[in-house]
Amino acid sequence: MSLLMPSREITRVLNVIGELFQEEGIQICVKESFKGGLITGISTIIGGLLGGKTGLLAGGLVGTVAAVSMAPNYKSLLEVIHELDYETQRKMFDAIQNAVQSVDLKDVVNLTITLAASQSIKQIVIRETMNFIQNELQMAIASS
Repeated sequence: MSLLMPSREITRVLNVIGELFQEEGIQICVKESFKGGLITGISTIIGGLLGGKTGLLAGGLVGTVAAVSMAPNYKSLLEVIHELDYETQRKMFDAIQNAVQSVDLKDVVNLTITLAASQSIKQIVIRETMNFIQNELQMAIASS
């Protein structure tokens, strides 16, 4: 599908979708929040084993402070797109294009107009992009 499309055109289409994510307040979580819970849990267990009830409390507090200091960093979809290699960008483009076959994504102007005019197409593009980010890139999504 996109094999004949120049990489700059694919990037332009993905940039339009990235701008849509900015308008919707959707960001990509770079770090897993699971790690914070794991740090807190492990430090609580260690504290409890070493110091009983007091150690349990101290370990929980230390672990919580450590987890908060390592809170997830967020990026915009535009930042994520620009960090992807061309092959991954093409895979993302193909996934979105397959989801909205009625829209000619080769024409960036047409895509922009369609996204502005059609709420259903906009939601399909958002949903498919989110699926790609979660399934292919193993990243979490955050809405503000």
